[in-house]
Amino acid sequence: MTKKSPARATIWLLSLLCLSLTGQLMAQDCSEPGLICPQLSTDSVSTSEGTPAGVPDGFCFDEAPNALFYSFNTLDQDQFPDIDFDDPTAFLSLVIDSCAVDTLAGNGVHMAVFEAEDVCDPATYGALIACSAEQDQGTQLFLDELMPSTTYYVLVTGVLGEEPDGVASDCAIFLSVSGPAVEYDLDPTVTGGLPIIPGGSVDLNVDPALGPYEWQGEQLSSTEGSTVTAAPTDFGAFTYSVETEINDCPFQEGFVVTVVPPITPFNAFTPNNDGFNDTWEIDRITEWPNAQIVVFSRWGSKVFQATNYRNDWDGDDLPAATYYYVIELNPIDFNTDPITGSVTIVR
Repeated sequence: MTKKSPARATIWLLSLLCLSLTGQLMAQDCSEPGLICPQLSTDSVSTSEGTPAGVPDGFCFDEAPNALFYSFNTLDQDQFPDIDFDDPTAFLSLVIDSCAVDTLAGNGVHMAVFEAEDVCDPATYGALIACSAEQDQGTQLFLDELMPSTTYYVLVTGVLGEEPDGVASDCAIFLSVSGPAVEYDLDPTVTGGLPIIPGGSVDLNVDPALGPYEWQGEQLSSTEGSTVTAAPTDFGAFTYSVETEINDCPFQEGFVVTVVPPITPFNAFTPNNDGFNDTWEIDRITEWPNAQIVVFSRWGSKVFQATNYRNDWDGDDLPAATYYYVIELNPIDFNTDPITGSVTIVR
């Protein structure tokens, strides 16, 4: 787990951004293992594309007739000494998309996770971190007691039938890895308060130690750096993404900045029960259910107060005069100055 994040503003992790990412590296032989990146899934590859490989005695399985080799990295404290590694766990998922069917024998995919000084030399393999044999619908392995700044290897092989007559199977697979031991927390925060009104802005922040970063989105002060300012000018929800690359793997976070319309208080009303302009109207105030409104006389006496105002104040029995208001749109989570002005009751 990376270092603890401070209290965060409203940040929506944009699942669509993560789902749109796909792995680019296919599994190779032992000399060039495919890289498994968090937030990505590997490309589909068939076990039939693997090559025979030896395994040490007492390994997860006795043979690897069509071995596919992958690797993944844990959090790199050598490169980033300030990040924490207090949860040494991760999950490795194997998805079997399809297998060629043989009516005379079953299908099976074996998978093992381990360290190795030289993944091409079985004699250098360390103790197994996890093992899963004869899976035909996929599996998820819980990996515990992982070490930081470490490369772990994954060997996947498919076997059709029983030894010694079994032959290499043909299964299309995907691999993915997730969890605190492998995923960097970019520590996304928003400074300035959400939502904003037109003309407003917020700062979008991520951990400067994990850069360099690249940003995407509308009306950004910069596309680089650990802090950028977003100042969209239209109404609506605007998505922003930031990405960095660590040890050849991309890591991404997403933000949503919502721009809401400003309110427009009318400066006079005529409560004479003629059905026209009988109450004090504040245009768009109903879009601010947490707004607090206080109206004062010219001598500073409070004459009206409301929360969740519905444009229904008729002036009560106050005399015709000019009064002064203070409107807090959202004093809990909206960081903006109070809106002040005057309203005249005309009788």
